[in-house]
Amino acid sequence: MQSYRYNSTLRNTFLVDIEAARELMIEVGLEEGFTSNNTIVISQFIDQMLNQLEEITSLN
Repeated sequence: MQSYRYNSTLRNTFLVDIEAARELMIEVGLEEGFTSNNTIVISQFIDQMLNQLEEITSLN
């Protein structure tokens, strides 16, 4: 039961962080272009967080 609560909290934290990074990526993309190095780095970071989220979700 405790593990579920921990995973749920961690999952929610990841979702908030992913959404914040997504908004930042869009903002940077609009300012610098969607193929700029900064936009791509943020996109790759989001991909890493999504992969970690998938690992957490699969533990339940």
